[in-house]
Amino acid sequence: MKRTEATFIETPKGIFTAAGNWFYITVDNLRSYAPGLFRKHSVEEIISDAEVWIRSPDSLSITLFMFTLLVAGIEVAVIVTVLFLPFWHLNKSAFINYPTTKLMRLIDKEAFLILLSIMVLSWMGMNENYTSLVVGLLFFLVLKFGGFRKLVDIYYQRQPHKIPLNDRILKMVVLKYAMHEDVNVDEVKKMETDVLNMISKNKK
Repeated sequence: MKRTEATFIETPKGIFTAAGNWFYITVDNLRSYAPGLFRKHSVEEIISDAEVWIRSPDSLSITLFMFTLLVAGIEVAVIVTVLFLPFWHLNKSAFINYPTTKLMRLIDKEAFLILLSIMVLSWMGMNENYTSLVVGLLFFLVLKFGGFRKLVDIYYQRQPHKIPLNDRILKMVVLKYAMHEDVNVDEVKKMETDVLNMISKNKK
């Protein structure tokens, strides 16, 4: 599977990606946390994989919703998805590791999500289950464009003294990849402090 590299620009306030994700860290600082890692993986690759994990609440929730809709019905699908997404979104950094990222890249593929959704929703239509078809389509659109995830972000951002979820994901990707490649990870501990310092500086 061909690996996609992230496109981004670096600004005085951090890294901003083409996908619309913001990281409160500079490229030079990022490289300094685990120099050995960036001799094996580019910054673009690391950021791309971090973005896969950032989108994982959306992609996993669509996958879970469609499978549950097919086997258990619309009520169960809605309840399971509404409970799963905030839990995963707030805790996904704990599940990051190098091998699992390969699976996440597959589930994150737009073609996979659209094909799965078309198959399930078409089946609902063929069986004249129009309520499930309409609700399923609405859920797909809300989840695909991150609407539910952004509501959870609003709650998280009100919590004091926490680094943004995007930066937490990037930190864990760097840490877990460095451990996988057996390179020094001591400097990664500084990342959270640097992120909070940059946020404080930007507010001023």
